[in-house]
Amino acid sequence: MTLADTPSSEGFVGRADELDELASALASARAGRGRAVLVIGEAGVGKTRLAQQACALAGDFLVLTGACLPLSSMSVPLLPLRSAVGVLPEEQRPAMRRAADAESAEDFDQWLEDRCARGPVALVVDDLQWSDPATLDVLMWVLAGLTTRSLALVVTVRREEVSPGHPLQRWLADVRRLPGFVELPLGPLDLEETRAQLTSVLGDVPHDALTRDVYSRTGGNSYLNRLLVQGLSPTETALGPGLPEDLAAAVLRAWHQLDSPARDLAQVLAVYGRVAGGSALDRVAGLAHVTDLRSALRHCLAANLLEADGRGGYWFHHPLQAQALAGSLGGLDRAHLHAAFAAALEDDLATAAARDTGESAEWTLEAVSLVADHHDRAGHAHQAYDAGLRAADLAREIGATSTQVRLLARALELRRQLGPGGAGPTTALWERLRLAAEAVGDFEEELRAVEALLGGLDERRDPLRLAELVIRRQHLRFLTGRGFLDPAEMRRAVRLTRCDAESWQHAFALAELTHATLWQDDPASHDLGAAALASARASANPRALAHALAANAMLAVHEGRSAEGVRLGREAVEAAATARDGFAFVHAALWEANSVDGPISPAWRTMVGRRWAELAELGAPHPLLAWLASNEAFGHLHAGDLEACARRLRVALGSTPGTLADVQTRLTAAWMAAIQGRIHEAEGHLARADELFAETSNFLAFDFDAVRAMVLLSGGHPREALDAAMKGTTTPGTPPTLCEWLLPLAARALADLAQQERDTGGDPTRWLAELDVITARFPDTIRDVGGATDLYEHQLTGLGAMYHAEASRARRAGDAHLLWARAATALREILPWEASYSSWRQAEALLASGHAGRDEAVGAMRRSYAMARRLGAQPLVDELDALARATHVQLAEPATGVPAPATARKAGLTTRETEILGHIVAGRTYGEIAKALVVSEKTVSSHVSHLLSKTGCANRVDLARWATRT
Repeated sequence: MTLADTPSSEGFVGRADELDELASALASARAGRGRAVLVIGEAGVGKTRLAQQACALAGDFLVLTGACLPLSSMSVPLLPLRSAVGVLPEEQRPAMRRAADAESAEDFDQWLEDRCARGPVALVVDDLQWSDPATLDVLMWVLAGLTTRSLALVVTVRREEVSPGHPLQRWLADVRRLPGFVELPLGPLDLEETRAQLTSVLGDVPHDALTRDVYSRTGGNSYLNRLLVQGLSPTETALGPGLPEDLAAAVLRAWHQLDSPARDLAQVLAVYGRVAGGSALDRVAGLAHVTDLRSALRHCLAANLLEADGRGGYWFHHPLQAQALAGSLGGLDRAHLHAAFAAALEDDLATAAARDTGESAEWTLEAVSLVADHHDRAGHAHQAYDAGLRAADLAREIGATSTQVRLLARALELRRQLGPGGAGPTTALWERLRLAAEAVGDFEEELRAVEALLGGLDERRDPLRLAELVIRRQHLRFLTGRGFLDPAEMRRAVRLTRCDAESWQHAFALAELTHATLWQDDPASHDLGAAALASARASANPRALAHALAANAMLAVHEGRSAEGVRLGREAVEAAATARDGFAFVHAALWEANSVDGPISPAWRTMVGRRWAELAELGAPHPLLAWLASNEAFGHLHAGDLEACARRLRVALGSTPGTLADVQTRLTAAWMAAIQGRIHEAEGHLARADELFAETSNFLAFDFDAVRAMVLLSGGHPREALDAAMKGTTTPGTPPTLCEWLLPLAARALADLAQQERDTGGDPTRWLAELDVITARFPDTIRDVGGATDLYEHQLTGLGAMYHAEASRARRAGDAHLLWARAATALREILPWEASYSSWRQAEALLASGHAGRDEAVGAMRRSYAMARRLGAQPLVDELDALARATHVQLAEPATGVPAPATARKAGLTTRETEILGHIVAGRTYGEIAKALVVSEKTVSSHVSHLLSKTGCANRVDLARWATRT
């Protein structure tokens, strides 16, 4: 088949580096220096799709694709090459004899050379591991003359199929020495690429839980991803227990090729569920009734079903193979095997204890955990419960806290299944789970534990403990996206602790009531903060003190006491570190930074980055580190350092970030994708943030409304963008994050709507009337709480000018260019994207008003263009390109001292005319030339007239072409 006109980019994700490598090979071939690329990776990883995509993007190549087939009882010489050229008209095909020999190779090679002389050719050969010897010989012949023709040869190979001794090994050894040959290893998709692929397959952004479930099972294998989600809805949160038939057949293909002992061994190993070596492997073999273990293992390894781990153990090449094999057994058979493994492992543990064999604590923990797992899967709830608790104790002793969380969660589920009286009390278990989950940042499990503990507490008997848990529940609801801090719950905590007004819990409750009411603009917050700090200092408890100091740092920022806010924030961070309270540490660090300036300030970003490093030194769990990293990324984004932003986003998403950090990361990523023109990606990030958070506009610490408005505007939905922006302006309490952007975005939406009406012959009156209502209600852009730093005042000036400029654009007022110039000037060093956008609009307004401001417009366009390109803001680049074409402006800044062509003197040009010709070639306007040469524009015009006369050119464009041709 030919691929030149078939595949689109639909469904293709990631692989930027690999596409660049193939694009480089194709470009070299286009220039007459042929290249060969071997794309190697496991089955289903996307080798063929990558080759198709690269060739489709090339466009001008004749793309010929053939595939080798896994024929077992016959051989068809040159099959992939015959199929590759079979799509051509018969008269254009090479002569290929049925009996492959040297003449066939020479004929095909000569045909390729003739065809490459007429245009570049890409020859793609799939699954070379199944090729016949004749095909390898012909390809070797082709490779020998590759570098002198316009040919790109792309071959794909399944890594797992090319074992030692495979016929392809020798061929590869030979061709690796040839010039122009490179290998391109292709690995699986990462988590975010898997999410993008599933979005394409399912037609919408999948639920995060579904994405992670798929990724954990497939390891990012593109083909298996697709099979695993067939027929699912993107709203599903998990995969079903079994595997689709097509998928099971695909992953078990190697298993079906084995003999009976090897199949039985693999099936029992799948039920064992772990890497098996030594006595464990002997046990697997015994239960599988395999007498010749070495032979069975050799067959499994040769079929690439199993892999050796380098330490004497064996496990499946792909996790889905184990799942499919375990599922292929009947339930009773599986239960029998699980019970047998549990009994055998218990014997091992008893023997090790009796003989004091010196087994490590890690070995004991793994063995006891396996006993619990197998008892559970065998249906032995009591034994699984007891073994699970033993394993949890061991995990606590050796510091395996994540394992402890898993074991305790399962023990609690088993305890529920046992019913009342089936085991001991659960309160102690819930408390253990709470502490372990807090230590590793598993806020979902911790919240579950806190809810269970609250249900068992008596207000009269333990009010202080109840208050502490009420507050922690609020923090966890905040961290997991269930809601913002609820002042009513914090007041409840204060009421509960009044029985002991000198307790640290009372100070803690007062501090968090201050925190919650500040977001509601409650005037009582000031007195509450003072009382909280006095109470916390009296209690000498570092946790209470950290929260009280952080709340008072917030107060200082709200009231414009910046220096005091920095001091309080610093003390709060120190107290939080002493208390090992990660929530308080991040909260305090952010308000310490807010006391200095806003997120676009270098000082703010440096301070947050330093606190992130300190938190990492304290060994904080990743979700808390991700919370700080995502905030730092937010600052880098709006300051225009998109590379630093991307690095911090990768840190946040480097592991499971937790809901709060995930939302912040998604909102930042959505804004970045929107300004860079990746609209579908931006919509996906925003959808993920919406999915994670129950509250959006009401969550004041986040920029949902501004981001939603930006994404909608970038996607061409101004009506919906207007609604999103205005929703943020009416949220009660403290203004939301990015509140300063809301009115400029709303006015931009109205200006776009008015323009749409005019473009279609409609009447924009309704939108102008709505604009009048908004500007009357909000004379200027919204100011956030905090001190008035110079940087923030410049930001407000610029965004305010953008607001009024958008309003002028909507009304077609004559002063729009002045407002856009004011915005661009104020924002140039602090908000680069907004400055670039403003300069574009300034140029647009100037050019629409006539030629009087052309030079000023050209300067604005070039400034905007340079910034937009640096930011990767493709939509702005495209708008500027279109404006430049329509107004005959060259966007690249003209170079100084451009030499005139040597032949210019032969045309009788004077020195001054030659100098002016250089400026014209560089794209300067008359005004720019006049300014550079200190002459009048009229003089420049006169010289240009003489140039046109002497060269016979019709205009300046023709003159520039003449100069560059000669």
